[in-house]
Amino acid sequence: MSDPATKNKSPDKESQHKKAVENSIGKIFCLYGEQYIEEYKPALHKIKLIRSMRVCKSPAMGGKAIVCKKCAHHHYLYYGCGNSHCPICGSIKREQWEDKLRADLLPVAYVHIIFTLPKELRRLARMNKKEIYNLLMRSSWQTIKELSEKEENIGALPGIISVLHTFGSDMKYHVHTHNLVTFGGYDKRTEKWKSPKRKDKIARYRKMSSRYKEIFLEGLEELYKAGLIIYDESYDQIKVGVADKRWVVHNTKPTLDTRILEQYLSRYINRIAISNSKVEWLEEQQKVKLIHNDYENQKEGEAAPKTHRKFDPLMFIHQFMEHVLPKYFQKTRRYGIQSNASKKKYRKLIPEELTKEGAVIRTVMQIVTKLLAENPYQCEQCESEEYEIVMVLPDKEWIHRYIKVPGRSPPQKRTFEEIIRHQRGIAV
Repeated sequence: MSDPATKNKSPDKESQHKKAVENSIGKIFCLYGEQYIEEYKPALHKIKLIRSMRVCKSPAMGGKAIVCKKCAHHHYLYYGCGNSHCPICGSIKREQWEDKLRADLLPVAYVHIIFTLPKELRRLARMNKKEIYNLLMRSSWQTIKELSEKEENIGALPGIISVLHTFGSDMKYHVHTHNLVTFGGYDKRTEKWKSPKRKDKIARYRKMSSRYKEIFLEGLEELYKAGLIIYDESYDQIKVGVADKRWVVHNTKPTLDTRILEQYLSRYINRIAISNSKVEWLEEQQKVKLIHNDYENQKEGEAAPKTHRKFDPLMFIHQFMEHVLPKYFQKTRRYGIQSNASKKKYRKLIPEELTKEGAVIRTVMQIVTKLLAENPYQCEQCESEEYEIVMVLPDKEWIHRYIKVPGRSPPQKRTFEEIIRHQRGIAV
């Protein structure tokens, strides 16, 4: 094995370092992260995320180098920050989550139901994220559970795996839940599986939409009465504003092939807002270019065309951080016969033909092999397949060279309301 200290003195190390850490999101957070912290004063868990992302997969984290035995070329692989919200790393976690989801699903048809928060309530959600997000997930489950238990629909207890999203492909604030719902349920009285009365849906769309609105508003009123909502409008004012609106509930057709849904949800479960491949840093313009799907101009049966938006760096960071969930918030939840408690209670009673052995969770090495497409490593310069791997120690000077830190300002006194806003992750 080669001496890491010797390898780190390679004449082309600096240029290779720059190439290895060339990712747009990381660079934006390096240049403007501290300025954002100074001006927007985000909550502590958001500050930790900013400071994690700016060094993610950089020399500051340390890592390994693949050294070609033939030409001594170095290929650097730096460690990720490991933050669950980071879009730069997390591929292995997403693969493992998808495996776990696949093992949890029963071999029955599932329907994908999306509950969307009306745009009139987005500002309320921004200022009361934990309360509104919890309410939205509970309302989604209560709506499906209540309608499924009615004899005219199923007459049984369903199972749901629910995931909260707060963004669309354009990174705008769009709060909704994705729900994988068993197309049928377990009847406690007969101890048998029951299928829905309809072939393509659990309940009628209008009924599901109206009941979802009623359940959500009832829960919101309780939050107001308990004094848990900070907002400049009363509950009655909010209710009047959304009373005549139809709350969007999207229902797909039931399917036994859930692989596409599993892959779709896993792409977002361990990161927020946007992937690094969709972001481009325009250094000359000092702008951020975000590439996203243009659903407004999508033709039926075709993939959505691509379009883009441009942001000032601080506004890009602010819109990105808007999607960071409250501390300790669980964005994936299981209800009904999919919940852990119900599994123990009902799993043994479900007929054998409706159960399956859980898939063995793949090891990290198996996932890495998949991500690398099983191709052996070849030197980027001479294409040799002979190499050795050496450790690269964290570069403590990298932060001082590449991270821009604005001048410090003395701490400011805050009112009680500002402190509460700060704890909830609201910019003040």
